[in-house]
Formats: sequence, structure tokens, C-alpha cells
Amino acid sequence: MAEPHNHRTVGYCMIMVSASLVVIALLYLSIGDDVLYSDHVGKEKQLEYKQMLEKAAQEEAAKAEGKNLSVDLNEEMKVQNSP
Repeated sequence: MAEPHNHRTVGYCMIMVSASLVVIALLYLSIGDDVLYSDHVGKEKQLEYKQMLEKAAQEEAAKAEGKNLSVDLNEEMKVQNSP
């Protein structure tokens, strides 16, 4: 009768578990104490996006200023009447 234990498969599983724990430890070391790392990255990207939108709005406003055809009604006109 064959032995029911498969030691080779168990050994490979133990190697896989230890490798996954090493990967988790390396991630922890790279991130450090910043447990909200992804949150900080998301907020940075959101801030960059808002700044880009503000810059685009300012450029559009600057273009619109050049095409301003409104008249200032409070402006005084100097008229000279000389014969």
C-alpha cells in the first residue's frame, strides 16, 4: 500500500507560503509607517488635476479678455470744439 502523505507537495506549499510572507514584508518595508499610502497618492493626483483645471480656466479667461467688446459707460469723453 502506498503512503498517503505527499511530502513533496507539502514542501512546495510551505515554500509558497514563506515566499508570500517575504513579499508582504518587503511591501511593508517599502511603504513604512505610511499605512494610508494609496490615500496620499490619490489626494496628490486629485490636487494635480484641480491645479490643471484652474490653469486651463485661467488661460481661457486670458483669451476671453482679449476679445472683450464691452463698453465702460462711466468713461468720460473729452471733446474739443475749435473752429
